[in-house]
Amino acid sequence: MKTRFFVSTLFLFMLASCQEKEAAYKSKLNVKTEPYDLEFERYEDILFHLDTADFQQELTRIQDRYRVFLSGDLNNRDAVKYLKDFAIDPFSISLYNKVKTVFPDLKKVEPMVENVFAHFHHYYPDIELPKKVYTCVTGVNIDVPPVQIIDNQMVISLDWYLHGDAVYDQIGMPRYRQVRTLEATLAKDVAKELYMNYIYEWRKQGQVIDEMVYCGRLNFFIEAMCPAMADSTLLGYSAEQWRWAIENEGQVWADMVGNKRLYDSGLDAYIMFFGDGPFTQAYSNEAPARLGEFFGLNIVRNYASNHDFDLTQMMQRKDLQDLFLASEYKPKK
Repeated sequence: MKTRFFVSTLFLFMLASCQEKEAAYKSKLNVKTEPYDLEFERYEDILFHLDTADFQQELTRIQDRYRVFLSGDLNNRDAVKYLKDFAIDPFSISLYNKVKTVFPDLKKVEPMVENVFAHFHHYYPDIELPKKVYTCVTGVNIDVPPVQIIDNQMVISLDWYLHGDAVYDQIGMPRYRQVRTLEATLAKDVAKELYMNYIYEWRKQGQVIDEMVYCGRLNFFIEAMCPAMADSTLLGYSAEQWRWAIENEGQVWADMVGNKRLYDSGLDAYIMFFGDGPFTQAYSNEAPARLGEFFGLNIVRNYASNHDFDLTQMMQRKDLQDLFLASEYKPKK
């Protein structure tokens, strides 16, 4: 049944309470990091300036230097043709030109990425991280993540971060997804890729509350790597979506508790709270999707505000429901 929620008269008090808790956990993420230097190279500048008259020879000439992109057999005509077709395609060239307009150099990218690496190294000093970062243009291919670690080298597709450009409408990217093409999202994607490569452990899907805490912990980890990131960017929401979630936090939580949704493990419940999309129809067309991530983040933030904690140990915990109970999370209606 579709239900609409409205801002309660206690909203100002709720907001003040949230800000107090935020300050408590935020101070614990304010760590001193050592500078982290990475080597950066722009593969897109090389690819789109190759002489296409003898493309195979050109690729062979640069293969050793850019093996992260050119590890295949360059004697394979089909492989070479695929690369050439991409390099001379008007859409690819247009994307490259857009990338060069937004990122004429890497002065914005380098400190953003190095800051994430510095924070990761602070918490995990024994993990050997990539020493080199390549940027590229991949055609905003939905099957290729915007940030990848390949052979212990990081690859960043800059054409995923052209926020506001009409190209995303042209390729049919949903508007709710376009919110995540902000430049600042690059730092989030870097942090998530580090998590997936060095920390992630497979686990069986559990009840809604388990998934909330699991997703909340992941987003809290990303926040620890990018402490200055805006809340809306962290969750991939618009400012309006984040505001709706904050203003209706208590009412939605009361609905979940009252209807015993927290301990549901069915597919429908998972899709309702973690499935991506433009909104959560069960609550409002203004309610953002993935509300489970929103609540999970607030649960973990609450836990971090009320306890002395070690980030690395918290990321290893298996007892997700115990973490929830220890958080004493209970938003006001």
